[in-house]
Amino acid sequence: MRGSAITLQNNGPLTNDDVISMKKAGIGDDVIILKISSGPTKFSTEPVDLVALKNAGVSDAVIAAMLKPTGPTKTGSTASTTAVDLSRAAIILPFGSFVKGADAAGLPDATRTAVIHIMKDNRMFSALLNPEEAAGKKTLVEISAELVDFAPGNAATRLLIGLGSGRAHAGFNFVVKDSATGKILWKKTIKETASFWSNSASSAAQRLELPEKVAKSFLEELQKAKLQVLIQ
Repeated sequence: MRGSAITLQNNGPLTNDDVISMKKAGIGDDVIILKISSGPTKFSTEPVDLVALKNAGVSDAVIAAMLKPTGPTKTGSTASTTAVDLSRAAIILPFGSFVKGADAAGLPDATRTAVIHIMKDNRMFSALLNPEEAAGKKTLVEISAELVDFAPGNAATRLLIGLGSGRAHAGFNFVVKDSATGKILWKKTIKETASFWSNSASSAAQRLELPEKVAKSFLEELQKAKLQVLIQ
């Protein structure tokens, strides 16, 4: 199996099956993430695919790495920023965590990726840059977040008590700062809980819902804030 997985990787972009094969071969998360970051990749990341990865034993940290843009995508993003007004761009800093434990690992990265995707679709900013891309450039704001509250969910509680109890939830402290001055323009804690319909789902499947739900709520709250710098 190990040999066939390596052959697949050499013949084309890394796929979900390659990641599962490496995991089953006993290759560590650090090595798998390094392989993912080196690209090229062709992952399927619909919710059903993420659940399949989790059921196959792939860690949240590896899944988060699969959701990140890699190699060619980053290059294309950097090249495109040269043609836009970066004074209206946002820097998306790495998301941190005050929550310890394996269950929460990978959640900040997955949530950051979800925020980037939803903000790209919304076009609130002219470009979304990571700190390396923004070095030496004049941008509008920088966005950061810290995971401050998390529960992985408890299937037994959902079964015995019901009424929405025992569902996975996550809370992030979001901060938007002026890139030039460092002044805090807006901050808010965004907390989301797995959907009521997912009561019968595994706790792992429930956790996969949280990044997108947090990202959507963050965007909605930021739009409600009507920051002056965003409407000038």
